[in-house]
Amino acid sequence: MCGIISHLQMGIWQNAVIVMKKKSFSGGSTGNLLRHMKTKHVTVPLQRSTPQVAEESNSEYLDNSQPSTSTSQFTSAIVHSSITSSSSIVQNKNNYQSSIANFIHRPLPLCKSISIDHQLIKMIVKEYHPFSIVEDKEFRKLLNMLSPNYIIPSRKTVSNSLLPQMYEMVVQRVKDKLKNVSAVCFTTDGWTSRNNESFFAVTAHFIDPDNVTELSSVLLACTSFGESHTADNLASFLKTTVDDWGLSQRITVVVSDNAANIKSAIEKCNWRRLSCFAHINLIVHCGLGEIEPVITKIKDIVSYFKRSSHALAKLQEYQKQTGNPILKLKQDCPTRWNSTFDMFDRILRIKEPIIATLAILNNTELNSLTPNEWKVVDKSKELLKIFYDVTVEISAEKNISISKKIIMVRAMFKVTHTFINDIDLPREVLNMAKTLKEKLMIRFDRIEDNLLNAQATILDPRFKKHGFINEDKYNRSISQLRNKLQSSIRTEQLDLPQQSSSSAPQYSNSPIWGDFDKSVVNAIGGNNSTAAGRIELDKYLNEQIISRHENPLLWWSERQKVYPRLYEIVKTRLCIIATSVPCERLFSKAGQVITDRRNRLESKKISKILFLNLNM
Repeated sequence: MCGIISHLQMGIWQNAVIVMKKKSFSGGSTGNLLRHMKTKHVTVPLQRSTPQVAEESNSEYLDNSQPSTSTSQFTSAIVHSSITSSSSIVQNKNNYQSSIANFIHRPLPLCKSISIDHQLIKMIVKEYHPFSIVEDKEFRKLLNMLSPNYIIPSRKTVSNSLLPQMYEMVVQRVKDKLKNVSAVCFTTDGWTSRNNESFFAVTAHFIDPDNVTELSSVLLACTSFGESHTADNLASFLKTTVDDWGLSQRITVVVSDNAANIKSAIEKCNWRRLSCFAHINLIVHCGLGEIEPVITKIKDIVSYFKRSSHALAKLQEYQKQTGNPILKLKQDCPTRWNSTFDMFDRILRIKEPIIATLAILNNTELNSLTPNEWKVVDKSKELLKIFYDVTVEISAEKNISISKKIIMVRAMFKVTHTFINDIDLPREVLNMAKTLKEKLMIRFDRIEDNLLNAQATILDPRFKKHGFINEDKYNRSISQLRNKLQSSIRTEQLDLPQQSSSSAPQYSNSPIWGDFDKSVVNAIGGNNSTAAGRIELDKYLNEQIISRHENPLLWWSERQKVYPRLYEIVKTRLCIIATSVPCERLFSKAGQVITDRRNRLESKKISKILFLNLNM
């Protein structure tokens, strides 16, 4: 009897399952039901079945649930029902897995696949990965886990197809960006790779009409240059690069180092040139020659702790015991004078732990700096601080730098003069200060006479007159700026159609308004653009200067309609950067592109990788 009841309960439950499969829920949540079924009725399949499958299950149940008086028939019915139910579960499970497999292998939408391709190229060129990364097993596993439907391209596809496509796309994007730019400043420099392959680069800097609050920079070319580095060859390269981008009529100035061939090449192109201001490092190198013996001793100490793991462990242990932060020593690099300042600064900060560690290790040869030599290191660091700060400040690409040059030169002169007058200085530091001032005089004594430097300082609302040392040179620069403004206005007038007589200022013959109309027209310049330009300049100069921490480009963007004629000159002056550092930064990145894993890259692909690295 119990068996019959159990069989009936099973039949009722299967009917309930079939009815539940056919039921649909139009509102509310089925979460509780699903949780109950998964917890209490694990063997019941929860996948949706078609009406045909449900009907077949139902018919099978009805055929096998007829009452029987025979125990064997009853047992057979139960076994048959169990087998049928199990086969139905297996069939539904296989159907579910098949549908999942079909979903997994369904191709990605084209737009999604292209988007992943672009991000893959961006990762390779921005993070300096080799193309062969797409063949790394673990990387492919990662991509497959993140997007199983994405077809990972081969190394050759990435190198020969995806990279050129992205390059052409970004080239067009840069051309669109440069289309409406009115003035461009260029920097150029050369570099030799570890494969002894020569490259020359050209970067462009400008005020983007779509983003006028900061300077924009793009790389125009970083091209393999296998020809002789003569002025004629370099001039041909520069002209070709500029013409390819359609910028030959919008060049304000070219900033470069003082190499004779580059200077001559720019002159052959009939472009104005400014020397890289960051080459104050040459001045500093001359000054460091006065304290060379002390620098050598400091470098020996640093090398000892870099070379000996035992000595370094002792130094760190002493710092930890005395409660000082654990700091590592910094070594001097011949190509970066700032590293000498960093070396001095760091060794002075851990001076006591170094002396104590050398004494514990009984290294009398290295622990031989006299108190006077330690004072030389300390005072030299103080003297070099101004040059370090100027180098960091002037090397910015996004912020205005050209207008700061006069102020920074004045600051360097003042500091060196102060040290020269300090009678308590060690003789070596005094000689270094004299050398620095002498070299500054040679390079920057006439910096205010340069038209571009002076006008940029005047047109920076943070400085104006206050940026000058000599008032006479300021007045001369104002006169030159007025002439520049008038000549540019006359050029615009020649390009415009002649105005009709009806557009000329009309004076009233009324005895009431006649004199008034004449005085107003004379005051505002009437239709005389030259007078209006002069009024703009005077009005600008009378405005209060803004804080040094404010953005001058933002200030001008808010007033470009108030000073429309003057703003056109502003775009040709404040777009100038003071250094050729952008090219040097590019070559630092190039050194990470051409590595041991990528030393067989073709020069054309190197050029495209660097172009995308800077412009994407």
